[in-house]
Amino acid sequence: MALFDEEARFEIPGRLMRCGKEEIRQTEEWEAAVHDHLRAGDLVEADAEVSFRAFEANDWLRAVGVDELRYTSMTFEVRDGRITCVTAALAPDSYNAMQRAH
Repeated sequence: MALFDEEARFEIPGRLMRCGKEEIRQTEEWEAAVHDHLRAGDLVEADAEVSFRAFEANDWLRAVGVDELRYTSMTFEVRDGRITCVTAALAPDSYNAMQRAH
């Protein structure tokens, strides 16, 4: 959490928005509790951003019948050495799987 700015945002458009380091911390603690695993590929660095494709799996997802979520892109924006924004775009099939799971 030391890498996050106090006012950082984490967003999955249409699904989730966390504002501030404390809300992001709560999400990270939940992800640790469900043994979240994130794989990354096709890393691209440009100016103050790092983007990549990502794949996520965890105990909760498996319990609701979702093997893995696919993100078409996950982008980290950085300013003054701190993460200021993370935007994760779910692939349409993963978005639909999450809609069915809830």
